[in-house]
Amino acid sequence: MTRSPLRIPPDRDLSIDFVRAICLPVVVVLHAIQMGIEGDPPRAFNALAEWTPLAWITWIGMIMPTFFIAGGFAGITTWRRLEKRGETAGEYIRVRALRLARPVFLAMLGVLLTLAVMAVCGADAEFLRTFAFRLAEPLWFIAVYAICTSFVPLMAALHRRAAWTTYFTLAALVVIVDLVSRFGGLPIGALNWLFVWLFVQQLGFGVRDQWYSRRPRWLLLLLAVAAYGLMCVAVFGLGYDPDMIANLNPPTVLLLLLGLAQVYLFTLLQPAIRALMRLRPAIVIIGALGMYGMVIYLWHTVAMAIVVGAQQALGLPFPPVLTPTWWITRIPWALAIVAVLAVLCAAVPRIERIWPVERARTMPLPAAIAATALLVAGVGWVLTQGYLTLGTAVALAAIALAIAWLTVGGPGPDRESEPLEEAAESGASRDARRL
Repeated sequence: MTRSPLRIPPDRDLSIDFVRAICLPVVVVLHAIQMGIEGDPPRAFNALAEWTPLAWITWIGMIMPTFFIAGGFAGITTWRRLEKRGETAGEYIRVRALRLARPVFLAMLGVLLTLAVMAVCGADAEFLRTFAFRLAEPLWFIAVYAICTSFVPLMAALHRRAAWTTYFTLAALVVIVDLVSRFGGLPIGALNWLFVWLFVQQLGFGVRDQWYSRRPRWLLLLLAVAAYGLMCVAVFGLGYDPDMIANLNPPTVLLLLLGLAQVYLFTLLQPAIRALMRLRPAIVIIGALGMYGMVIYLWHTVAMAIVVGAQQALGLPFPPVLTPTWWITRIPWALAIVAVLAVLCAAVPRIERIWPVERARTMPLPAAIAATALLVAGVGWVLTQGYLTLGTAVALAAIALAIAWLTVGGPGPDRESEPLEEAAESGASRDARRL
């Protein structure tokens, strides 16, 4: 660690970097523990599906709303910065989609390569199918985040012109879709993949504009308690599942309420987090986690696959899930995944440097949306069908085409300016590189 001064942009709130970085280990540990392998021949499944205490743990441990709140903060900050430079919504969507598509594509290839090695080494075909399906599940975040990110310019305009109307409209849509799909029997619940996460992303806009930090602390605490109280009403009065993970597919009103509770609690903790982030060791650690955040999220599934493959190759047993032996072995299991992930964090950024710099060519909004749709379609196919299907090759081809299109840009004219990625990047990640 050097003594060079850290230069933090004035529009950077390091409390956002802190919560986003701290949430990453939670995601990795949860996915690692959820991976259950049993049987002869073995099969992969959700090990915690029947573990009832998990439902109540998720009322605190389900941190995906916090990710979208932080994403909303970062998204509107980047969009406002680019808008001041005269960039268009198409260019914003282009740079954000490209920064998602490239690492996703490489991580998916990493999973397929690991599965291919396991198949060559004699792994059971049905086990590989179930295992590959489990490895694809974290991709939901990438697909939904890409969609919500593409809405940032529009939602930022609505936030500026009619913030409260936007919040209440999205909340009303979530409730209507929930009630109609749940009690009316109409299959429209999937619409809340959009409405719920757009609402939670919009909460991040409010954090960026200091809406909540200007409120009395007692009011924030009261609102957080009220949000959890309404969650109790939904669970005990309306029969909603108390497991927040079960409320994830499709998202329900419980996740909207959880997002509200988390934004209030985060605001209450912000002064303490900002005080912590004045310490140099804290900012360096959080900056490093931020710099490797995408690698950690996308490649922890590859790390799990490598550990499972090594365990099979060495003939090590898979204890029955939820037994005392299984719980004890989760410690070395998680540590092994972290060790492999550390190696990947050192190797993957070097591989990612081979990507060509995007061409300084204006990308109209329809083209940027079409390229993002290709990305979402490719990721969505693997998410819903698993890695080992005939359509996976087509899905990867769609993502590769999206990357090529976003890199080349157009069909607008060439322009002379700094690369958009440089304009969009700021804060702790650049400071970590300087260190």
